[in-house]
Amino acid sequence: MSALVHDPLEQTYPRPVVVPVLPIRGKIDPALDRIVSDLARTEVGIDPELRNALFVAYAPRLRRILIRLWYRNLSEFGCELEDLEQELFLIFDALLVRWSGAGSLSAYLHGAVPWRLYDSAKKLAPRDRPLGDRPVAAANDARSHSDAGMVVLLEDVAQRLSSFDRDLLLWHIRDGKPLSQIAAERGLSPRTTRRAWLRLQQHLRRELAP
Repeated sequence: MSALVHDPLEQTYPRPVVVPVLPIRGKIDPALDRIVSDLARTEVGIDPELRNALFVAYAPRLRRILIRLWYRNLSEFGCELEDLEQELFLIFDALLVRWSGAGSLSAYLHGAVPWRLYDSAKKLAPRDRPLGDRPVAAANDARSHSDAGMVVLLEDVAQRLSSFDRDLLLWHIRDGKPLSQIAAERGLSPRTTRRAWLRLQQHLRRELAP
């Protein structure tokens, strides 16, 4: 009588997670973005290994966003840059969990991460620091980043917009670029850009109406 013996050399192992390398700066090639988005759409939330691999792929770009915002005004909250660097993974993980899977993962992250960094900077600010020492714009802006509900709404709206409208919203609202600068960078007339912004404002009012 023979017994079935398993050859250890025939044992199969899970294949390592492979995520394409993303450029640190500049635009992500649409084909590359589609591959990464498809990976996240089908696996994330049930595969921590893929989540970690995706973070490694995006981390250099996310850190560039953090550094840019840090020197613009995040440092004025009084928190530490190292603490915000640690927050990047938590922010990335939370955003992946709530991503709807629609559209581009890269566009979604680039639109949502700055808002979450502002929230984290305010959360990590020294509690004994007077409000008057914090950035006036951050403390009084109608788009207050402490309003988590509005942040979520804006993130959701931004990812459903066309590519041009999404850039217009994020560049003008998030990055603070004047419409004249956006017009020059896009090769458009200032009048055309102003009309596009007015049209987008009307759309946002309908989207955000109670």
